[in-house]
This record gives sequence, C-alpha cells and structure tokens, in this order.
Amino acid sequence: MERERLKRLETLWEADPSDPVVGLGFGSGLMEAGEYLRARDVLENVLRQKPGYAAAWETLGTVLEKMGERQAAIRTYRTGIEVSRSGGFLAPEKQMTRRLKRLLRDQPDTGEDLPR
Repeated sequence: MERERLKRLETLWEADPSDPVVGLGFGSGLMEAGEYLRARDVLENVLRQKPGYAAAWETLGTVLEKMGERQAAIRTYRTGIEVSRSGGFLAPEKQMTRRLKRLLRDQPDTGEDLPR
C-alpha cells in the first residue's frame, strides 16, 4: 500500500477509531507495510468493538502469523472460523480454515484434529 494512502487511513482512524471498516483498512495497510505491532493493535481494537467482524479475525490471524505468533494465530483463526460460521461469512471461513490447517499440519504433533 502506498504511504500516502496509509497516512490517509491513519488520519481517518484517528478521527473515528470506532469505524471498523476504516480500522480493517488501516490494519491491513500497516500489515502490508510490515508494521505488525501497530496492525495487531488496530485490529484488536476493531474486534473489541465489533467481535463479529470475520474479515478482521482473518487479517489479525495473518498479522500474528507474520509476527511468528503461531499459537496466537491458531487461536485467532479458530475464533474467526466460529464467528464466520455463525454469521454465514463463507469466504473468510474458507481462508481461515485453510490457514489453520496449514499451521496445525506444520507444527509438531499435538494430537489435535485438523478442522473440517
């Protein structure tokens, strides 16, 4: 994401940190810019305000993966999958299920079943 666009999203977010759409855009832009800690903070803020926002769960899980926080990403994807299923959000559910399966497959055997 170009720096100018990211700055505009930051300005919008600072003006109204309760806007989940702006928060998701800003968090995604921060992730693309490699600013993972800030992205995590913004996305967690979004989810505190709107816990049913499936796309924010998916993006937060990706940020956590990029930070090397494997277990936190697994927990985030599991929660996000449940949120997606209960809200009927098929695309985020499919993406998070795919990512969760990869994380579980790539980790040492914990005896956990892979999601369906």
